[in-house]
Amino acid sequence: MPNDNNDKVRSMAFAPCRNPANEGHYLWVGMQDGMLMVLDASRQMILGKRANFHSAPVQFIMRHKNTEVWTIDESGSLKIWPALAVDCDQHDPLDLNPGKCQVTSKAVAAVKVDSCLFMSSGRTLEYHTIPLSQNPVRKRIPNDLGNITQLAAVPYHYHRIFASHDNGKISIWDSESIERLQVITVSMYGISAMVGVGDYYLWVGYNTGMIYVYDTRPEQWLVVKVWKAHTSAVSCMVVDDTGLILDRSTVQVVSTDSSGNIAYWDGLLTDDWQEQRLHAHVREYCDYRDIEVMICSWNIDATKPEKLANTDDDIKLHEWLKGMKNPDIIVVGMQEIVDLESKKQTARSLFASRKKIETLQDADELLTHRYSLWHDYLVQAVAQNYGEHAYIVKKTDQLVGLFSCIFVKSSLGSRISNCESTLVKTGMKVMNRSLHGNKGGIAVRFLLDDTSLCFVNCHLAAGQSHIQQRNADAEGILQTTAFSAHETPDIFTNGGDGSLVLDHEVCFLSGDLNYRIGMSREDVIRELKNPDQQAARERLMAEDQLLKQRHTNPLFKLLTFQEPLIEFNPTYKYDPGTNCYDSSDKKRVPAWCDRILYHGESIQNLYYRRHEVLASDHRPISAGYSLEVKYIDYGKRDAIQKKIPEAWRKHLLEIVKSRKTLYVADYDACSLSEAHSRLEANQWNVQQTVEDLYE
Repeated sequence: MPNDNNDKVRSMAFAPCRNPANEGHYLWVGMQDGMLMVLDASRQMILGKRANFHSAPVQFIMRHKNTEVWTIDESGSLKIWPALAVDCDQHDPLDLNPGKCQVTSKAVAAVKVDSCLFMSSGRTLEYHTIPLSQNPVRKRIPNDLGNITQLAAVPYHYHRIFASHDNGKISIWDSESIERLQVITVSMYGISAMVGVGDYYLWVGYNTGMIYVYDTRPEQWLVVKVWKAHTSAVSCMVVDDTGLILDRSTVQVVSTDSSGNIAYWDGLLTDDWQEQRLHAHVREYCDYRDIEVMICSWNIDATKPEKLANTDDDIKLHEWLKGMKNPDIIVVGMQEIVDLESKKQTARSLFASRKKIETLQDADELLTHRYSLWHDYLVQAVAQNYGEHAYIVKKTDQLVGLFSCIFVKSSLGSRISNCESTLVKTGMKVMNRSLHGNKGGIAVRFLLDDTSLCFVNCHLAAGQSHIQQRNADAEGILQTTAFSAHETPDIFTNGGDGSLVLDHEVCFLSGDLNYRIGMSREDVIRELKNPDQQAARERLMAEDQLLKQRHTNPLFKLLTFQEPLIEFNPTYKYDPGTNCYDSSDKKRVPAWCDRILYHGESIQNLYYRRHEVLASDHRPISAGYSLEVKYIDYGKRDAIQKKIPEAWRKHLLEIVKSRKTLYVADYDACSLSEAHSRLEANQWNVQQTVEDLYE
């Protein structure tokens, strides 16, 4: 819902009411110019508008139990509105003189927990006790954290305050001692909004417009759902769960963006809950067939196909492309088709041609020719390995330096649908355009029968110490790769629509991931010469950056991927044409830069190996997998799905009971018995409420 007012929305909250039946009707909105507005969400009309109570941007609006609305502006002026002021049936809700006091000025975040109001100016964390005092307790934020952008509380974590930061981190604080307990890096992108929903979920909004929902119960938080919520930064999120004590079926989460647009979301994630419940019965309504997939990856270091003709490398490359006897799908991913590691090398690779290169179109034609040469080589090699018409090329795509080619058995052609590819650039610009990104990813996806598959070929940031940039590149590829959305049920996972990589049931991510070994070159070489190769590899893998990220970074974006056991020597970096690790002046540390990862259920690794092709400074790798693809019997599926609403009713009944109990306990504007009588007077029978939702 767009905001027609020229002033940006700065804050929102649903107000409590004297009459509980009006809960969730009235949305208070604070504006950039200090104006307050009260909206009737049920009738979509403005009930009141005032500009004389705040002279600075209204940064926060919050409800104090079920009795008051608090509005706080940038100067720290806090206005206290009694619940009577928001029972809007009889009068303008802003036609009163509110109470007032002074709290933290220039605050950017605030949250009320029990008897404390926590606020932050970005570099401090402060709390005021209630009744509000003029002397807050103040804590300085350590330098390793970015500026605080939002504060939130989650009931599951008692006496804990969550602070989001503009560098993608979330810090957790003890609400009594104000001591920092933990810091979690959740993203490379800045967090611009955050709110606790339910007992243990954190909804986190990013400056990219994405919203992530995290389950905070496990030590390693789970990503429950992710979607593109806005086209600009998510600026504010509020939650209203009072609908659960009325005859409404959902918790409202409202988000706004930096352009003033407002969106409403189902805080119960009803569709996702029901989808997960249905998925638990998937074996009852699906038939499965086994297929085999072969993934081949090589950083070719700008090697040309003609250089390989009639050499041992040509024989080894044919072996690379025949690691399995009868694969159904062959996925080939290449990196550094042209060398783009420096401007000098870029010019040399792109323009070292007899043809005069004057325009970007000329450069594209040169690159397209290089891709075409490798395409023809791969087609010929696959035909020589498996037979002239055994496979068809289903999809190819290229991003300067990257080339992907997908082969499928000719007999599978009619079973494949929705095939498409997309590109993500993470590298440098050439000629002031992002046309020639030297790092990034190519993602190809399709449906085989009723199973979704996605194949990502990527090249991440280089450099021994650039771990965080590699993490950021991986996150950028997974988060910004965008396919066409589909509403087909049971094809994608976690409530996704197929637009993101991890919406797909089966994912393979391969390429030059560039994660290094955190040891000196001398120590790595010494281990590689150890006669006990298994023990040596174990010591080296203990310092492998990718494996260490999996063990030490609980929200590492590749954490959901698995990798087979590595039983081969590091694939990088060789003197081309030799078996000698880098002898140049840089003497780079040998590493397992080239990797093949997988994500999904019922995937079995059959082999994982490297191949002794000497032309490049990297060795090619390949892996084989067996997995299941499914056929859906929609008749059986529909019969099972009919039972899901009853399970949801029971689940919702427990949520409603819990919320009503909390609501009554929080209603300190009257006695507990009076609150109970009001509930009864409004005929708030829990069982009847739930049943009414489904009539």
